[in-house]
Amino acid sequence: MNALQQIWTVMRKEIKVAAEFRGQWLNVFLTPLAFIAVMGVTFGDGGAPTAAVYLVNEDEGRLGRQIVSALRNEPTLDLEILSSRSEADRLVGEGRRMAAIVIPSGLSEAVLTEQGGAIEVIVDPARAQSAGVVLGQVQAATAPMLIDAEVERGVRTAFNTAPETFGFEAADLEALGVDLETVERFLTAAIRGVVSSQVQDAIDDPLVRIELKPASDAAPRQAPTIFDYLTPGYSVFFAFFLMGLMAEIIYEERVDGALRRIFTLPVGKASFLLGKMLPYALIAMLQIVVVFGVSSLLFNFDLGDAPLAFTLLVVATGLAVGGLSILVAVLIRSEGQANSIPSLLAVVMAAVSGALFPSIQLPALAQLTPHYWAIQGFLSITALGGGLTDVALHLCVLLAVAVTTFAVAVWRFQPT
Repeated sequence: MNALQQIWTVMRKEIKVAAEFRGQWLNVFLTPLAFIAVMGVTFGDGGAPTAAVYLVNEDEGRLGRQIVSALRNEPTLDLEILSSRSEADRLVGEGRRMAAIVIPSGLSEAVLTEQGGAIEVIVDPARAQSAGVVLGQVQAATAPMLIDAEVERGVRTAFNTAPETFGFEAADLEALGVDLETVERFLTAAIRGVVSSQVQDAIDDPLVRIELKPASDAAPRQAPTIFDYLTPGYSVFFAFFLMGLMAEIIYEERVDGALRRIFTLPVGKASFLLGKMLPYALIAMLQIVVVFGVSSLLFNFDLGDAPLAFTLLVVATGLAVGGLSILVAVLIRSEGQANSIPSLLAVVMAAVSGALFPSIQLPALAQLTPHYWAIQGFLSITALGGGLTDVALHLCVLLAVAVTTFAVAVWRFQPT
């Protein structure tokens, strides 16, 4: 019997065995759709997830409280309030969130001085490019109150320098019954009102507008929705639960002696393992197609305009699932390992890669997982309108994962 016949024989047997584990199909096909629906309803479908950042307010003045209130009302920021700068710095350094906004002590007074004040943003170096978005969000949220502070500082500076400029003393005006403090407050309020009104008018009806236009050769596309992130994330996440099914089957065959009997025949290790791997790779491909198709019907999920790139990415992802699954199954040596390690590995890789939620990941480790490359590739095709050239690297990485893990599995495999 040649190698192709051996592979086909093992594949047919494996499909029959896998069909008996009906409970696994709930995990692989239906559970991701349930998660996508629940998470989509919970977080809404109006756009990409918010930026998750920490906020520390060390300022006891009015401006500090105003800034906190403004940032809380900023819809693009997901704030977690912390009590100390050191804690925020530590957590950002560990990659828990991309940035921390720190309102330093004495900011309310500093903004009224000639030197001014500064709001600090501590960023995770691994996500410095993404965390830079937080700067714009902070500036947008705090612009009105910072303008008010600038007006107040300007009026105060003018009153402090007026005696020297015009050659009179403050006592001279007080002798005439002029209350400089009252005049200062009046002018500050008046100018602040005028400036605020002008700024708001400029925002509502600017003299110079910024218009976004699509490239002339590109069809207009909507901004990514929450489902553009959730669909590939949960589809890939649950596809890797096939590791558990494969590990359980191979462990049982090793324990009951089936593997030992098989290898009394002239069967090659590579042919046998390839026949074991391919059915699960095909199941993973089918799962991705089903989940994406149902999401397109139920959640208005855009499948993109590059069917060839999408098909190749589905195949590469399925092969990566099969390769890693057969490697894990080969390395499992006990029932306890078979019941725990594959599921734990699937969850850990999903959390690291951002499959559970795009703002929850470990950037330093995410690119070491096949999840990351599959999800980013699907996102490029479906949400960003990319094509084959845009996912070429993703395809190469996923195929490299499939080939490498399968090769290691063949090397490490022992029938007994």
